[in-house]
Amino acid sequence: MTDEIFARDAEADARAFYLQRAFRAVLDAMARPGEVTEIEPVAQGDPADAAAAGLTSAALVVGDVVLDAATTVAVAGPAGARAASVIARRTHARPRALAQAAFCFVPEDVRGSAAAEAICALNPGTLIDPQLGATAIVGCRTLMGLDRAGVRTGAVAGADEASTWELTGPGIKDRALITLDRTDVMDARAARGDEFPCGIDCILVDGAGHLIALPRTTRARRVDGASAMAEGGLAWAM
Repeated sequence: MTDEIFARDAEADARAFYLQRAFRAVLDAMARPGEVTEIEPVAQGDPADAAAAGLTSAALVVGDVVLDAATTVAVAGPAGARAASVIARRTHARPRALAQAAFCFVPEDVRGSAAAEAICALNPGTLIDPQLGATAIVGCRTLMGLDRAGVRTGAVAGADEASTWELTGPGIKDRALITLDRTDVMDARAARGDEFPCGIDCILVDGAGHLIALPRTTRARRVDGASAMAEGGLAWAM
């Protein structure tokens, strides 16, 4: 009997490591709400996919790790159907209407009422099956917070007005403070009025690969003044 040795596939290895790194970053972010983690800002595969879907490359990295043939996806905005078809071709996720999708992208260029309507339309799950609540992947131009070392990090870009939010809830010691330019999304999330265990999860991601997660159990309150960020507040390891 002879052993059959197969050569390693460098391309397959690179894909596996890419997905593992992204999965770990998303998992860490969900476990530490309000804490800034980082993902690769450049998605593997066809470089034209991000532009065709109206997403930043970093947002597409999140899609690569959370979407597969067993999930469903929607994209907010007037070009949502076309964008969802691009993502479906890439990830094999099935396009659905906003209210039926397990995952919804809100591109950074989709703002105001279009973004708010998408957030309000998402499925919150049910008391029996709260895990059916949707996840929104929201593109930001400005996204700031504290990383695990307590260092303020993130990105500030664009002319959109930013707001600061105080986060409390499971996985957060005392409070966490974040600043972002998606008041439309944050206000719509609050307006939903979901009651635990129902609700939606949000993953905020900017073009540089900074990522902050807001699980459905995280409560957010808008606070005024740039000085609020200097007061601290850091998610803690669970």
